[in-house]
Amino acid sequence: MTARVLDVDAVAPAGSGASPRDVRLEIQALRALAVLGVVLFHLWPSALPGGFVGVDVFFVLSGFLITDHLMRELNRTNSISLPRFWARRIRRLLPASFATIAATAVGVYTLVPASRWPQFGQEIIASGFYVENWYLAWQSVDYMALSNVKSPSQHFWSLGVEEQFYVVWPLLLLLAAWLATRMKKNRRAVAAGALVAVAVASLIHSVSYSSSDPGPAYFFTSTRVWEFAAGGILALWLSSGRVALRPRAASVVSWAGIACVIVSMVTYGPATPFPSYTAMLPVVGTCLVIVAGMPSVRWAPSRVMAVRPVQFVGDVSYGVYLWHWPLIILIPYALGAPLPTWLKVIVLAASIALGFLSKKLVEDPIRRHRVVTQHRPRWTFAVTAAAMALTMVAVLPMARWTAQPVPAPEPTTAGCLGAMAMLDAGCGDVTAAPLIADPTSFAQDLPPSEIIGCSRAAESGTYARCEFGDPSAPRRYALLGDSHAVRLVEPLGDIARERDHGLSTFLINGCAAVAREEVGTVWGMPDRPDLCRETSAAALDEIAADESIDVVILNNRTRLYLPTDPADLPLTAEQVADTISLLQAAQKQVIVLEDTPEMHETPPREAESASDCLLRTRDVEACALRAPQAEFADPMRAAAEMTGAGLLSLNDLFCDDDLCLPQVGGLIVYSDDNHLTRSFAGSLRGPLGERLDQALADQAAAADAG
Repeated sequence: MTARVLDVDAVAPAGSGASPRDVRLEIQALRALAVLGVVLFHLWPSALPGGFVGVDVFFVLSGFLITDHLMRELNRTNSISLPRFWARRIRRLLPASFATIAATAVGVYTLVPASRWPQFGQEIIASGFYVENWYLAWQSVDYMALSNVKSPSQHFWSLGVEEQFYVVWPLLLLLAAWLATRMKKNRRAVAAGALVAVAVASLIHSVSYSSSDPGPAYFFTSTRVWEFAAGGILALWLSSGRVALRPRAASVVSWAGIACVIVSMVTYGPATPFPSYTAMLPVVGTCLVIVAGMPSVRWAPSRVMAVRPVQFVGDVSYGVYLWHWPLIILIPYALGAPLPTWLKVIVLAASIALGFLSKKLVEDPIRRHRVVTQHRPRWTFAVTAAAMALTMVAVLPMARWTAQPVPAPEPTTAGCLGAMAMLDAGCGDVTAAPLIADPTSFAQDLPPSEIIGCSRAAESGTYARCEFGDPSAPRRYALLGDSHAVRLVEPLGDIARERDHGLSTFLINGCAAVAREEVGTVWGMPDRPDLCRETSAAALDEIAADESIDVVILNNRTRLYLPTDPADLPLTAEQVADTISLLQAAQKQVIVLEDTPEMHETPPREAESASDCLLRTRDVEACALRAPQAEFADPMRAAAEMTGAGLLSLNDLFCDDDLCLPQVGGLIVYSDDNHLTRSFAGSLRGPLGERLDQALADQAAAADAG
């Protein structure tokens, strides 16, 4: 999760008697706290797991400052000059953001493997047009994006939210002013009513959407509007002049606000539903600090907030935020290794230094230059349009880059290609064979669209049934599983066709589909285990009731569903055994197809993609995983032993005695760090068919003997 810093010109609250140019020290301190929280979260996520709430602090500040500024203009002129307002925002924010985008594009072109260019290029373009939040929302529900990694412009998502806020907010306040005039009501009261209505509607939407579809909900503008509205309502309230806290009370309020923000940074984490109702804690905390101002009591936080280092970080926070994320993402590509702790400290210092340079050399000179300020807004809009067009032209080759497709192994392929090399001692060193395509091609070596379209995301609460092979075949297989099973559909479909059989697929991505009970880890939705339970139960009931299905193949990324804390509802062998027993009672033969090894130890942790690692090191062994690290207590294997189901393993086609390999027989095994490439999955066809036949024959023999 990433945040975006708005360093809008600080203004005093309307009606305070202060100059509009007076700097509010508590707001600068909040900026410093928020940006440091976000940067520390990105550098050391386990140390500050909720640092991402810094974005919510900035959204509240934006709502407060912009609402105050616009209401001042409304009270002074009875209108808002939209062109001037938008031009000021553009001059304040875009020069630094486009400088960051340009540097990021150069870094991607020079440091990043071409296999990542399409994703990174598309995100840079989306950032340049301030729609990165919508791009990421779309990607979060797109199976094709499973192999995506964090891009160096991903943090621009919240800049997109901010820019969309700037477009809509003055229009909303103008509408409120018009209604106040028509109804002969107080302008501030009508505006406050409008913002309350917007806040309530957005908060309800945020809570509901964060629960039902948290991936896109995190990035949607509509789930964040209430945070801006909270700041706007506060600005209107303070402008009434009726708020006057005594210094001691203000000190308590200020400390309480700071505590709310810090507690959320320390206690929130990946499992926290967000933005949802949980965002209220940092939002309320930010509002409390603003209400309290800078109390003069000795034990108030004012002394800490006013010290020069805090004010300096708050002053350069926009640039710090813009630059820190590209450094975090691009430096490992330059070094060919993850950031060590000492380098993370340097990145933190460099981000602050670049934030200072950005402000002094780019932000302030451009927005204050006489040539810029004296031209009409249309010139600002024209220059902005030109910058956007230039971004498109410069980055489009990256975004449209396509690798040569990897040739798919034919059904009759044998010899030493891919997995077949592991079965033939005459193939020698299976990692030494030259790749049949450029390494960058394998990151896009995905199943065909007709197979990908047969899978559904766990958060959708649905599954799709697809048919392969002969639809009227007397013998029909069913494949039930998650995104790992998706990669095996093509070879299993070929096997079914070769035998004049049929194959029905039931695929639920990111879900422990092999259990009818609630399992805690639902990919992307840790707080909704009921979704997988309901969807999996419906799929299993359909399979059990379908008399045309006589063989059921179960395959799941079980490593994903094995948290160490029993309270987190891990997948158990007993749950899988219950599923197998249900299918056996429906007269189905059940085959447990063990999950394939991954590029990281169990439990799964984020790892570099196979193609990226091989491009970086050119050393297969350096990118491999030690075989003992891939071993784990697989509940599916245990369930097969408990129920007498057939057990089919392909591990020997990935691992030798010492290593589980990312490159075998001229093919890269994974398109990311755990999903099989289409070509390697195709090379499994022969041994997969033989072992499936053997497992079925063994089961039949055991049944006859019994």
